[in-house]
Amino acid sequence: MSNAADILLDKKVMPTWLTTDDLRQIDATVRSQSFFSAQTMLNDLLEKYKDRIGGILNPVPAAGEATTQFSPAYVRQDIKQFLQEIGYAPAPEDAGTLKDLSSDARINLVIKMNTELAQGQGLWIANQNPVILDQWPGQELFRAEGRKVPRDWIDRWRLAGAQTGDPIGTGWTIAGDLMIALKNHDIWNWIGSSDLFDDALDVIWPPFAFNSGMWVRDVDRAETEAIGLLDKGEAAPQPMSIADALAAFVKKISAFAKEVEA
Repeated sequence: MSNAADILLDKKVMPTWLTTDDLRQIDATVRSQSFFSAQTMLNDLLEKYKDRIGGILNPVPAAGEATTQFSPAYVRQDIKQFLQEIGYAPAPEDAGTLKDLSSDARINLVIKMNTELAQGQGLWIANQNPVILDQWPGQELFRAEGRKVPRDWIDRWRLAGAQTGDPIGTGWTIAGDLMIALKNHDIWNWIGSSDLFDDALDVIWPPFAFNSGMWVRDVDRAETEAIGLLDKGEAAPQPMSIADALAAFVKKISAFAKEVEA
């Protein structure tokens, strides 16, 4: 089973009436360990989402297991059928919108975001291998999917970098139009912070923000040294546990919020 599928399997279903904004007030560590969708109290629906998205993430079953790979289209239809069977009906004014649990827009968003968040978290964990950190110590934030109205990620990158206290070229940089930083640098704590960006997901791995189209890719040691983020032969970033990384994220964001409120 893939890292991403394992991560999803370990999440606890959390029914909630909370809105997206309300959910941001919950500790990031708790959110990373929970499977939820804003204003969704149907436990069985969340369990079905979790199971079906697990089928998307796990294309190769473990020994002795039946194949459970699903496409997003299959999962969408399965969710619609389930909601019809239980007699779900949205409020008339919500029909077809993101508030409608049976709308294509809502279902597609739940599938896409939970799939990508599990993949991003799995990638982050895999990158904590000391050998990988030594050979590919850098990471580039890049556009993996086009958008009709793309957000200005270069501007976000500068703002996130400024919050670290490190001047550009120290741990993070913009090389031409490339956004590159050392893995585990503080900039990754800030680029996904909802204290800086209203649409951020409060995560330290991609996709960082709702429907962003952004992802990360490795930058090898030679390029990292060439752009000045590491000196020749300098030690690579140190591995981090996910607990320590999220604790550091929560601490930084909490301190920032208090400073803003003061």
